[in-house]
Amino acid sequence: MEVKSLNPLVLKKATKPQQEWKTIIAIYLFLAGMGAGSFIIGMLIHWLGVQLNPLSIPSIESIGLPLNLGRLPILWGPILVAIGAPFLILDLGIKWRFFYACLNPRTSWVARGFIILSVFIVLGLLIFVKSLIPVKWLYPESKLWLFLEGIALLFAFATALYTGILLKATKSVPLWNTSLLPLLFLASALSTGTMSIILSLLGTGLISYDSHTMKALMYGEQIMVVIEGFLLYLFLSRTYKVSEQGKDSVRLLVTGKMRFLFWQGIILLGLVFPIILEWISKYYQNPAILFLAGISLLTGGFFLRLGILRAGIKDQIPMQRLLELRYELIQNSKAETNPNL
Repeated sequence: MEVKSLNPLVLKKATKPQQEWKTIIAIYLFLAGMGAGSFIIGMLIHWLGVQLNPLSIPSIESIGLPLNLGRLPILWGPILVAIGAPFLILDLGIKWRFFYACLNPRTSWVARGFIILSVFIVLGLLIFVKSLIPVKWLYPESKLWLFLEGIALLFAFATALYTGILLKATKSVPLWNTSLLPLLFLASALSTGTMSIILSLLGTGLISYDSHTMKALMYGEQIMVVIEGFLLYLFLSRTYKVSEQGKDSVRLLVTGKMRFLFWQGIILLGLVFPIILEWISKYYQNPAILFLAGISLLTGGFFLRLGILRAGIKDQIPMQRLLELRYELIQNSKAETNPNL
C-alpha cells in the first residue's frame, strides 16, 4: 500500500510567541514581586529593632490619633501588591472569568493565588496600619501581633513565589513550565524589594548613607543579584534542553528579536549596572549614584518578567507531534528502501 507523503510545511514548528498574556501581566508580576520582597526586608528590619532617625519624619496628629510615619518606608509592600493585583483581574476579565477561576482552588492556581494575595494584603495592611497608629487599645506589643507578622511574612514569601508558579502552571509553554521560574522570581523579588527599601530609607532620610544598616542592605541586595543571575543562567540553559519550543524561546531572547531587551534590559540594567554603580557609589560616597543603581535594577526587574512573558512559545499540539513523527518514519523508510535518495 502506498503511503502518501506529508507536506513538510504542515510540520513547520510553531515559533510564534504566545499573545494571551501581555504587558499588563508583567506589570502585575513586577509589582507583586517587589511589594512582597520589600515587605520581607521591611519586617526583618522591624524585628531586628533597627533605630531609624525619628527627626526626619516626625509624628503628627490626624483626626485625634497619633500618626507615626516612621515605619512607612519599610512596611508599604502590601500596598504595592494591592495595586498590582487588579492588573491580573483586568487581564482575566472583571466578570465571570475571574470569579469562576477563583471558585476552583483545588485545580486552579489563579484561585490559590487569589487566596494567597488576599491573606497577605489583609494581614500586611493590618500590620501597616498598626505601625502607623501606635495607640494603646491596639495592644501593639501583644504576642498576637508577632504571630500575625510571622503569618504575613510567610504569605509574603508565598506571594513572591506565586508570581512564578502562576506562569509555571501553564504547562503548554516550556519556557514557563519549570521549577526554576518561581525561584528566579523569588530572587528577583528579594533583590528589587531590598533596593526599593534602600531607596525609601534614603529618600526619607530615616538612615544615613554610611550607616551599618545601609551597608548591610546593599551587601544583601548584591548577593541576591548574583543569585538571580545564576538562577537565570540555569533557567535558560535547562529550558534550552527541554524541547524545541523551549530552545526557540531561549533563542528568541538571547539571539533573536528580543536580544536587545534581554542583553540591555535584563542583563545590563538588571544585573551588571546596579553592582557596578553601587561599587562606584561606595568609592565616591555618593548617594545619587546609588539612586541610579536602584532605578537601573528596578527597571531590569520589570524587563525580566516582560521578556519571559513575551518569549513564551506554546508547545506543539499532540496531533502536530504525531504528524511530525509519521513524517520522520516515512523519510527513514524511504531512505532504507532507496539509499540513493
